Amino acid sequence: MTDLNHTTPLYWGSATKGYLLLREQPWRRFVLLFSIASNKLRLHYFDRSGLIISLPISIAAQPVRVLEVLNTLTLAHTNTLGYDPTMHMCDDICKGTHPDLREDAIGWIEDNNTENLSIMSVLWRSQGFFCRGTTCYRVQNSHGVEYALKDCWVPEDRKTHEVTVLQMIEDIPNVVKLVADWDVFYDGEPDCTYRIRASQGVCAPQFVRRFHRRLLLTPCGKPLLSYSSKPELLRAFHDFVKGEFRVR
Repeated sequence: MTDLNHTTPLYWGSATKGYLLLREQPWRRFVLLFSIASNKLRLHYFDRSGLIISLPISIAAQPVRVLEVLNTLTLAHTNTLGYDPTMHMCDDICKGTHPDLREDAIGWIEDNNTENLSIMSVLWRSQGFFCRGTTCYRVQNSHGVEYALKDCWVPEDRKTHEVTVLQMIEDIPNVVKLVADWDVFYDGEPDCTYRIRASQGVCAPQFVRRFHRRLLLTPCGKPLLSYSSKPELLRAFHDFVKGEFRVR
């Protein structure tokens, strides 16, 4: 870990870029950035538990390292750069070229049986940085059955909390039903923010170990902003209140 602190402009510059990348690309497991300041090269690693900044390397004394960085960014596999191999978001080039996806799908994501669900839209995504990083997708299976899928990074001590609550209230009307929940695996192990820190021996006292989890829910609702009239919006609030009183 370098001697940079929270008041250093380089720290804030890299943190801002890391935040924007994770916010706009929530399908990233982590983000890698490189910076050069005062002829010193640093690596900045960001995930949902925090950041790690490497010790500086002099680009004058070790110019080969700069070449290695360029090669890494250019030639490395996307998994190495933080992209989640269990899902894919289509760009303009590949959109519509996946014959196994539903029509108008914008990507795919693996379910608990490693079968691909078609991502039809992004319903909501968290604006936080070092947090759960929740993203909700509208998905369909191969038969066209629609679900809501919640992708998040949960603290170890609350790993099954939401699942337990949903199971307790599963018979209450106007409340989503849990279809399935699972750990997201990477390289044969549950995906966790502790892995990189364990391998490098870097772990701050306030570190929160977060596990990558997914929940499949039904039915899949619509964002409030998509309602076409005030009566339709009021009916949605009415159903919500009914469900809230049944929970109590």
